[in-house]
This record gives sequence, C-alpha cells and structure tokens, in this order.
Amino acid sequence: MKQRRQGFAVANSAFLAVLLVLSWQPAQADIDSSRLCNRGTASLYFATVGEHDGMLQSGAMVQGLVEVAPDTCANLVPDGMNKVILTFFTKDSRGLLTNNRFVPTNATRVNSAINHVCVNMTQPYRLFGSRDAIFSRYVNAECPAGFSPAVPAWIHQPGGQATYNIEVHSQNVATPWRDSAGRQYTNPPVLTVGPLQSGGPLIEVNQSSLRDYQAAQALLKAAAEYKERADREAQQRQAQIWAERQRQRQAYEAKVDEAEASLVRPSDEHCARYVDKQKVTKGQEVTLSGVKLGMDLKSAHEALVCNSFSINPESLARAGGVEKFWANTREKTFQKTLDDGSRVFTDVEARPPRGAPPGADFVVLSVRIRYQLANRLSAAEWKSVKNDFKNRFRMGKRPVENDYAVHMQYTDDVSTRSLQLNAEDLRNGSLSRYSITIL
Repeated sequence: MKQRRQGFAVANSAFLAVLLVLSWQPAQADIDSSRLCNRGTASLYFATVGEHDGMLQSGAMVQGLVEVAPDTCANLVPDGMNKVILTFFTKDSRGLLTNNRFVPTNATRVNSAINHVCVNMTQPYRLFGSRDAIFSRYVNAECPAGFSPAVPAWIHQPGGQATYNIEVHSQNVATPWRDSAGRQYTNPPVLTVGPLQSGGPLIEVNQSSLRDYQAAQALLKAAAEYKERADREAQQRQAQIWAERQRQRQAYEAKVDEAEASLVRPSDEHCARYVDKQKVTKGQEVTLSGVKLGMDLKSAHEALVCNSFSINPESLARAGGVEKFWANTREKTFQKTLDDGSRVFTDVEARPPRGAPPGADFVVLSVRIRYQLANRLSAAEWKSVKNDFKNRFRMGKRPVENDYAVHMQYTDDVSTRSLQLNAEDLRNGSLSRYSITIL
C-alpha cells in the first residue's frame, strides 16, 4: 500500500509537468467509432476498463496500453463495450512514463469512488469476463500479478459519440510513474488496435464470454430488426385497413346518393301510368299504391315513389343499392304519412314467378297496404270502408265477408288471385288498423 500511495503522488505531479490542451467535438459516427486524436508532438498511451451497460449486461474487459502517436487517432471504445474508464500515460523529456490525470471539457469526470485501476506495464493485455469479475480484480482491488495501480482520468459514458482532441507535449521534466514494485518505465508495451485487426500477445481471452456477448448482441439486433419490421408491417396494415374503410365509406355514400336520387318523385306525366283506378272491373287493373302482381322491380319502385311512398335511403345503401335491395326474397316496406297523421305502409314481396327456372328475374308476388290510423274508426266508419272496398273492386264472384273482413277472388292472365280487406284490431265495433292485400 505504501508503494501504491507513492505511485498516486507521482501521477498527480506528472499532470503539472505536461502541457495538455483538450477540446471536444461531436462526431458523426456510432459509439463504436468514438475516437481519441493526438494533436501534439509526443505519443499518448491509454488503458481502458470497459463494460457493456445495456439491456444484457453480458461482459466487461480491460485492455492496454494503446498508443496514440502524434497526428493520429485511436478508437476510444473497445469492440462490444459502450462505457469505458480511461487511464493515460505520457513521456517527459527524459522518456520516462508519467500517469497523467486530465479531463476534457464536457467529459464525465471519474467517479470519486474509483481510486485506481490496474494496468500492466510488461506486456499488452486484453482480458474479458463478467462485469463483477473484471471490476473485482482490476478496479479498486489488490492488483493481480504483473499489474500495478494507476489513477484514471475520466469515464466515457454510453451514448457519448465524440472525438476528443488532445494536444500532448513532453518538453518538461516530470516525476516518473512507478509500478507497485517501484520500477520506472520508458518503453511501455503497446497493444496495436485497428478497425479490423489487433496485434501483440494477450495474457488471456475469455472466448466463451465474448461469444456469449456476440450472441446477445446478435439477439438484440435481431429483436430490434424484428420489432422495426413488425412496426412497419403494422403501419402498412393499418394504412391498408384505413384505405379500405375509406373506400367502403365512399362506396356506401355513393349508394346513399343513388338511393336518394331514386326516391325523388318523377314528373306527373311519368307517374300517370301508376295512378290507382277508382273502379276496377277486371284482374289486370288491380293495383295497390300503383303496384300490381307480376310487375318488374324497377317499375314497382317507381310506382311507390310516384304515390308518395318512401324508405330510409340508408336501408337501400346497406343492402348494396336499389337493385340489390329489391332482388331478394324479403318483404320490402315503404311508407308515407297522411295529412290527418295516419301512416300508410305498402309491403311488397318480390320473388321469381311461380314455376320459373332457377335464376329467373324477380317480380312482384304480393302487395299489401296497411293503414295505421291516427284516430280509431267507429263501427259505422268501418262499415263504410268495407262498402268502398266492394264498390271499387267489382269483379269475380260474390265476395265472402263478415264483421272483420271482405275476401274475393279474381282471375288474371296467370292464375286465380286473392284480394282481401282485413281488420287488424276490431274491438267493440271500432279499429285503428286495417289492411288490403293482393296475392
């Protein structure tokens, strides 16, 4: 310990005897290419204690000494590390090594808890191991055989991409650095470090730890690439989903516009063909709301619109448009409101004609008008409705009737048809709903 304290005292004196001018500038490179550049006239030597300070703390290392000749640069961070403790040596005018302690502007100062690191002045070295193993042997420790304590200068932190320019001169006489055995050195062992190769004998190499670290790095790189690719693909899928939704929305809005246009009442001249007759004497003339059996679907739609019936255009759009709305077996319901507040519904059932082959066009198979009255009809008013029904439709055999209904049959070009008037809720001689149906 006495020799170690002597080495520290000499190191502090050596700092005052050497002119050092330091500057810092950001570098346009990754952390692995952070550099030390010697802008002076004498060589600079440094040793490092490196560690990986990432998600997987898989290793640490010590290496030295590395020479930075005048007008040259050396990589600051050893491969696989992202944080290093730096220890410096220079020669004075006599060629004796001094342990220099200096810190450039914007560099992180060494932790006050780190009193010394262990360096070897007899041969180059690069040693790998776990962080705990390396730090327990070479930082603030009784240095192993061949290693001596030296005072570190600063810590290069993770993420600090930089080029440190150091101007080193040795025209002064400095107190030489002595190892733990009191020896002085003039020719330090130098580990040549290049971008692709390294020279000089190595004391020991923990290849297993290095392979583990490289595997961890490869795993992290693969995970990062996978996440980047997954994020990119997710964004692409989201963009495709958004584009498809936009397309579907635009198609839907176009169908709504088409439906609204189909519900605009044509001119009176065009609608004249769909006016219900007040007196019907033969089957071909039977229409309800302008719709008759066997009518094509486009004409049925026009007939309802001409008679002021309507439907929510979004119902037509959700079905895929006007044509698709009609071309199915479900019952279609249009409605309108009368001046007295009564509501009138027309239900149209469309199917292929009876006996038609598969794929035949749909036609009107049945029509029903439902009256939902604002005020209940009295017995006399209901009787008047029945009489008006029988007077309007004078055809076929004598109708069958009772208090609730009037049913009759007629024959058209296709077959025998039924025409019915039915009370929906006749109670105590009055009702609020009734219907007329042809089928």
